[in-house]
Amino acid sequence: MNKITFILPTKNRTNQLENFFKYHKNILKNISHNFLIIDASNDKNHYENIKNLKKFKNIKFVRQFTKGIQRGCIEAIPYIKTKYSTFLYDDDYLGKYVVDIYKSNIKNKNIFSLGCGIIQDINKNVIFKKIKYSNIDKQEMLSAYYGKKLSIMGKDILPVSPICTSFDTKFLKKWKHSLLKFVKKNIFREFFFFKKDIGPDMLIYLMLISNSKTIIRFFTPYSVKFSSHPDSISIIYGNSYLRIGYWLARICYFQNDKSMNKRTKNESYTYLVIIGMILIISNLFNFYILKNIIIELFKLLKLNNNFSFSYFVKYITERIFFKS
Repeated sequence: MNKITFILPTKNRTNQLENFFKYHKNILKNISHNFLIIDASNDKNHYENIKNLKKFKNIKFVRQFTKGIQRGCIEAIPYIKTKYSTFLYDDDYLGKYVVDIYKSNIKNKNIFSLGCGIIQDINKNVIFKKIKYSNIDKQEMLSAYYGKKLSIMGKDILPVSPICTSFDTKFLKKWKHSLLKFVKKNIFREFFFFKKDIGPDMLIYLMLISNSKTIIRFFTPYSVKFSSHPDSISIIYGNSYLRIGYWLARICYFQNDKSMNKRTKNESYTYLVIIGMILIISNLFNFYILKNIIIELFKLLKLNNNFSFSYFVKYITERIFFKS
């Protein structure tokens, strides 16, 4: 059966999940699904809140014993019994057309489909328009995550949150292996990936794009809402931490990549070096961060890829002079 499991990590928000499930029950009515709740709650009303959720079908609760969202996601993997899965965070909302993306991934095993989202205040309603896809070359899609502009993007946001796509559940073991290998015996990487929960989500997209044959289906306009509120990771940690975490995710994928052609590889390498230099400048007064960024940059330089001066000039020109 082509059922999809939505892996939902939560902590001390079970009192808000009733409305969350009522909303998504209608959104997901045309696709076979269930929810796997990875629950790290420690509030006193936690168990009473769970009782109120028992009326919803296709929901399984699993207690989380590790700390952090991404470790919770990893902890969930053995409990997934369906062929397909994705993540859904307890403060984000799916649009009514996102099911088209999930169905596309189920029906077209050789073509990876993904969508994009919009950031809005958690209390603001979003009007979702009908989505349609454009066929994007695999190399072009990878390049988009390494600094290149996609002409079809407009104001839509290149996705990092997994809720904009779905995947074969077997993929999660490969994702877990890449994450744990990258952070092994490295406190700096572990800090961003597992303590600040920044980076592992983007790695999902990079690996899935890499696994695709040649064509990527990119659905626009936005099909999901990323909620903004005082407890959002983007608000708590700010752009500086986000940029470092996603830079590390790009490095994690890049150092193991076997699918980029020579041009994409050189341009992606150039982008990583540029961002590394920018991060050094922006963290001059934070010795711990600065030291480790320099270490990561030197590791990157040892890979002996070709630095593309033409791409460097284009990137700097677009961002600084034209601010495109």
